[in-house]
Amino acid sequence: MSDLAGFVNFEDFRSQVILAFPPEPFYGVASTHDECDEGIALRRELPGKSWDEIPASFIDDNSLSLPLLKPTALVAFFPAWLLRAAETFGSDSLNLEFLVYFLCPGSEDEGWDDEKRESIASLFSPTQRELIGRFLSTVLEDKEFDWFHGYIRHALKSWQD
Repeated sequence: MSDLAGFVNFEDFRSQVILAFPPEPFYGVASTHDECDEGIALRRELPGKSWDEIPASFIDDNSLSLPLLKPTALVAFFPAWLLRAAETFGSDSLNLEFLVYFLCPGSEDEGWDDEKRESIASLFSPTQRELIGRFLSTVLEDKEFDWFHGYIRHALKSWQD
């Protein structure tokens, strides 16, 4: 397992996430995807909670669910997915893999989805984007994640101001 080389340690990273994304209860609609189990799970689990109240097991079971969140819910709960990716930081982490693919959509072979990436990035404040960019840079610096490097290199400009 690799470490968060771009940060002092996990607790330092967690403190920075809390500063960038202060935990506040979310009372809106988390997802409108009624046709899939993941969308239903998001709607049941998230309302009334702050991101720091979401169990790791829920994130593990829903690591692919970020695209199902409505924009306000995405910003409200993204830190839970980000911290879980940091906690499981390693080449076998599905949380990390799906987080990178969400933040860096498209591929060299099929074409980059710059419009989607810009749309996602625009939801976050400059401070939040900078932290996400630093996290992606940390993944980029680690040779263990070389298969992500093309995705991150292409997308990083959206996440760093």
